[in-house]
Amino acid sequence: MNNQVIQRINSLITLLRVESGYVNQKGEVYDESGIFIDFPRELGSQSRENLVPSSVVKRFPNKTIVCLVHQRRNYSYYHWTYETLPKLIYLSSHRKEIKVDKIYYHCGFFGTPYQRQAIKKLGFNFWQLLDARRIQSLQAKEIILVKLNEKRFNPSIELCKTIKSAFTKRPTKESFRRIYLTRDHMKSGRRVINESQLKDLLISFGFQTIVPDNLTVANQAQLFSESKYIISPHGAALANIVFCEPGTRILELFNQMDSSGWSSLYSTIAETCNLKLIPLAPKQVVQDDKDRHRTDFMADLNAIKAVLTDWGL
Repeated sequence: MNNQVIQRINSLITLLRVESGYVNQKGEVYDESGIFIDFPRELGSQSRENLVPSSVVKRFPNKTIVCLVHQRRNYSYYHWTYETLPKLIYLSSHRKEIKVDKIYYHCGFFGTPYQRQAIKKLGFNFWQLLDARRIQSLQAKEIILVKLNEKRFNPSIELCKTIKSAFTKRPTKESFRRIYLTRDHMKSGRRVINESQLKDLLISFGFQTIVPDNLTVANQAQLFSESKYIISPHGAALANIVFCEPGTRILELFNQMDSSGWSSLYSTIAETCNLKLIPLAPKQVVQDDKDRHRTDFMADLNAIKAVLTDWGL
C-alpha cells in the first residue's frame, strides 16, 4: 500500500508525507515497500530506481523525520536565507500540526554562525539534526519532505514577507541609518581596492561601515530594517535587503565593466520589496582570467558621489 499524502499548504510550501517511508541522502523518498515516490527539485535528482528496504542504514520506527533539502552552494548566505530558511520558518510556525522529531538535512554544512543562530531562534535543537552525509538512508514512522514552491532567484513578495516577519518587528520609527557593507575581510574576492578613499567619502555623507559577518542574524535584520541608505559591493550580504522598509535606497557596486555580466538578483528582490536599487559599474577592475565573478575592483568615487548628491544627501 502506498501511504503517501501530498499537501499543498499554501503558495509557498508543499508537504509530501509518507507513513513508514524511506529517504536517502539524495532526498529521494520511497514508500514502505521501497517503491520510488518523489524527489526534491532542489537537488535535480533523476533517479527512478526502487530502494531495497534491507539496505537502509538507520531506522526510527517511532519518529517523524522532516527531510530538509537545500540547493547546491549551500555555504551561501543568500541560498540559505531564501531557499532553506522559509522551510524552517514554516515548520516552526506549525508546531501544533507537525510534530518534528528529527530533521534530516541535505544542506552540506549546518555549522555557520548564521545557521546556528537561526535554528535556535526558530525553536529547534541541534540534537534534532541528522546529517545526510553521514546517514546515507533512513526509515521512519513518517517522512515529511518540505518543498518550496518558488522559482530560484526570483523570490515572491509572499516569501520575502515570510522571511522578514520571522526576524523583524514592525518598525516604531522611520528608517534612518546610512550604511556601507565592506568586503575587505572576505577571501572570496570582490573587494574594493580603493576602499580607504571610499570610506572617507562616505563618512562625509554620514555613512557607517559595517562588517555583516560580525553581527548576529537578528542584529543584521534589525540593522537593515533601520537603514534608509545602503551601499555595498555585490555579494551575499545584500540578501538582507529583504528586511528593509519600502523606499530604502541601495547602491550595488559591481566588479565588471560589462553590465551584461551583472547579476540582477538583488535588483529583482528590490523591485519585489518596493526598494530603489541602483547598479553601478567600477572605475577599474583587477583582471583575473580564472574567475571574473570574484575579481577585486576600484570603485568609481565620482559616480558614487553623484548618486549620493542625487539622493539629496
